[in-house]
Amino acid sequence: MPKQILSVLVCFSFIFLTVACQAKHSELPDKPLEIALNMTAQELYDANPEYKVFQEADAQPMSVTFQGYDFPRYKEPTVIIKYPNGELSIDGVMSILAYDDNKKANYKLSKINLGFLFNQKVSGISDEDAYQKIMSFFKELQDKGWTYAKSLSEPRLSPKDSFTFATKEGGSDFNLDYTYPLNFEQWMQLSDLQVWQLRHGKDVFMNIRINRQSDPETGSRHYLISLDVFDESELIKQIIPNNYDESLTKEYSKLYGGLPEARLFFETKAIKMGLKIQQDQPDYTLPLVLKETGIDTRKFVSIDPYKIAYEEFIKRQEAGEDMTPYYENQPETKPEMSSQARGRCLADQPHSA
Repeated sequence: MPKQILSVLVCFSFIFLTVACQAKHSELPDKPLEIALNMTAQELYDANPEYKVFQEADAQPMSVTFQGYDFPRYKEPTVIIKYPNGELSIDGVMSILAYDDNKKANYKLSKINLGFLFNQKVSGISDEDAYQKIMSFFKELQDKGWTYAKSLSEPRLSPKDSFTFATKEGGSDFNLDYTYPLNFEQWMQLSDLQVWQLRHGKDVFMNIRINRQSDPETGSRHYLISLDVFDESELIKQIIPNNYDESLTKEYSKLYGGLPEARLFFETKAIKMGLKIQQDQPDYTLPLVLKETGIDTRKFVSIDPYKIAYEEFIKRQEAGEDMTPYYENQPETKPEMSSQARGRCLADQPHSA
């Protein structure tokens, strides 16, 4: 998923710069810094006047500014991030980063990144302690109502099977259900750059990225954590190509007809691994998509992976065969796939030959 990987690199580059920046000597305010999803940059700064000295506004080309805060090492505050129907409190935040479009007045910060480290010491943190901290954090998130944000292009697997799919060759570590209770041995099998995808309700999403590193000189372990909290519009931006011409939801509707094939691609892989596809696993509604296009993603119709594999489906479809019988629930008409969508390749899905 190129967009997500690029976001990781940008985020951690920002964090590394933060770690290196220890020249600031300002005292940290006693109160937590508060930020809310979809507030403006000015509202963010007005709500936290005590943190003015730590403000960072990194201007970029194309009238873009990354708004936020940059904190020196060992002077990291507690940050409370608010979203519809909930909030999270994060200790030891090193950086806050949010995209601001200067071309739009009062642009709402629809995606907020928090960067922090698990360890508060130069010596780092043990893998065991990092494991305990992330499991405790995941438990807190579950208690607050956060669930796994399975997309329409992802395989329908049990939490346990999602771990197998994430760690076996040919699978995808983006599809790991965060509710699966990892043991320590499984924790150590994860990628050193692991991502979990979550949602709260229908319109708030969060990506958790962990970058596990070892100091080559001391062997000390460091776990850099990145939280992206964002709304539905930002979720759609992750799905559609960068060079879109129409509204986000209109572009999404063009790709919608190709999503069953994307899911079949991954479910074919999962079946080859001996995993069971949970065909009764529900999808969820994207309210903005429903409002602007009439598409209720909760009613998404998948291709039955036990009737046909991905390669065979593509081959026979391109030969002109009516593939309607291979869709689950036997829809009366096969979902349409526009010529634009047919020419595009979804993340990790190969172009058909």
